[in-house]
Amino acid sequence: MMFPYRLIWFPIVFILTLLVACSSNTPRASTTTLPDGPIHNLHQLSEGLYSGGEPPTNAHYAQLADLGIRTVVSVDAIAPNPELAEPYGIRIVHLPIGYDGIDEQRAIELAAAIQTLEHPIYVHCHHGKHRGPAALCVGAIGAGLITNDQAQEFMQTTGTSPKYTGLWEAARIAQPLDDSTLARVDELPERAPVSSFVDSMGHLDRLHDRLWDMSEDDWKTPEDHPDLSPTAVSGQIHDLLRAMLEDDIITQEGQGMHTMMITSINAAAQVERDIDSGRFSEAYRSMDALHQSCVDCHDKYR
Repeated sequence: MMFPYRLIWFPIVFILTLLVACSSNTPRASTTTLPDGPIHNLHQLSEGLYSGGEPPTNAHYAQLADLGIRTVVSVDAIAPNPELAEPYGIRIVHLPIGYDGIDEQRAIELAAAIQTLEHPIYVHCHHGKHRGPAALCVGAIGAGLITNDQAQEFMQTTGTSPKYTGLWEAARIAQPLDDSTLARVDELPERAPVSSFVDSMGHLDRLHDRLWDMSEDDWKTPEDHPDLSPTAVSGQIHDLLRAMLEDDIITQEGQGMHTMMITSINAAAQVERDIDSGRFSEAYRSMDALHQSCVDCHDKYR
C-alpha cells in the first residue's frame, strides 16, 4: 500500500504559503498608537514612514527627534523652518501639493524622496489629515514599498476626507516607478516656489487656527506671543483677505469667486469688530460665518 504523501504535502504547502505571506517585504499600514506629543494626527504607515500635522515649534521637532526622524517632507504651501530642524540634524524638503490631486512630476519627486532620503521620514501638510497622508502613500507606492490597497487603508485611518477626490484618485492610480524614472529627479528643494495666492492661503489658514485656539482659551493673548492679541489676529485675517482680493487668480476665476471673497471679507470684518468691542459671544457666531464662507469657496474652487 502506497504512503499517502499528499496528506503530508498539502499541510506543508499551506504552512510555507503563510510564512511567505508573513515575511513579505511589503509593509502593512499601521494603526499602532504613537507616543503622545504636540504633533497632531501622527500616524505610521510602515517602518520608517510617518505622516502628520505641521511641526511649527521646537517641541514638535523634539518629538520628531524622539521618533528618530531624519527627514521632514512638507507638502504644505508654507515650507518648514530649517532653523528648527537644524539642531536635531533633520533635513527639510518642500514638495507642496494642492487638495485637487498630485500631478505626475510631483508623484515622481515624492517617490524619489522616499527612496533616496534618509529614513525615518515624516511627511506633513498643515493638519496632517488630507494632503500629507496622500502624498506619503503616493510616494511609498512609487518607491515600491506599499500597494494601492494599503494606501487606501492608511488614508481611511488618518481621516482623509472623501470630498478630496483628487487625493484619493492619486493614491488609487499610483504605480511603482523604475530606477531610471526616479533618477530624473535632480533636486529636492528645502523651499519650493509657490504662487502669492497659495502662500497667502497658507498663512490665512494658520491665523484662523490661532484665533480659534485663543477663543478656546477665553480669548487670552498667548504668553509667548504678546503681540498676537485676538484683535491683532482678527485684523490680520481681515487685511490678508482684502489683499488676496487683488490677486490675479480672482480675475481669472471670474465673478463667482470674487463674490465669495467679498462674503469672506465682510465676515472677517465682523469678526474683527466683535472682538475689538469685547462682544465675544457674538464673535463665535461671526467666526462660524467666516469659516462657512471659506468652506463654501474651497468646495467650489480648491
